[in-house]
Amino acid sequence: MVNLIGNDGIKHSYWEIAPGAANAAGQNFTMSLAGQYGADNISFCAVNPGPVRTERWAGLVEAMARDMNISVEEADQLAPKSIPLGRIAETDEVADLVTYLCSPRAHFVNGTMIEIDGGQQKPLMDIARDG
Repeated sequence: MVNLIGNDGIKHSYWEIAPGAANAAGQNFTMSLAGQYGADNISFCAVNPGPVRTERWAGLVEAMARDMNISVEEADQLAPKSIPLGRIAETDEVADLVTYLCSPRAHFVNGTMIEIDGGQQKPLMDIARDG
């Protein structure tokens, strides 16, 4: 079982308090299930993506601009600047990881969380905003 959650529960930010709490709960739930059902040969893990180029991304950028009192253009550049790889993820990158984890080859992957966020460092977004 793979739960697709998000990195807000691990990498906090002041403008994402509610999503962070929800993500942390989902991550805890996943790890608890891994412990409970591992003896039944059922594995659980959480995949925690950072920013991903989806249809939802534009709405998130607008909300970030509003909540941080910056322009939409500035908000759109904050996430890539917080990622050492210099860009947000593409959907196929996340899908490839989930596909692997759902395959028999990854059955022994149990009770873990995997961030797929290019090494995102969310405090850099605060520095850029406060800068």
